[in-house]
Amino acid sequence: MGALLIFHTIICVLLIIAILMQTGRGASTGAVFGGGVNTFFGPSGEVSFLGKVIIVLAVIFVITTVLLFFFSARIIP
Repeated sequence: MGALLIFHTIICVLLIIAILMQTGRGASTGAVFGGGVNTFFGPSGEVSFLGKVIIVLAVIFVITTVLLFFFSARIIP
């Protein structure tokens, strides 16, 4: 369980870093004056590489969270 906890902590840190590295959809200067409304309701386009990394890290985070819950609740011996 100790190795799983260390792995979970590393995934948490990587997920935080990846989320902070991404730019917002309305990150241009026009978004300050209301120009980002079209991007807010419009199509999002394809997912960037960083977006795919965030999705994978989030799935791993959820899996390790559930596993840590099961191990701490003694459901899985």
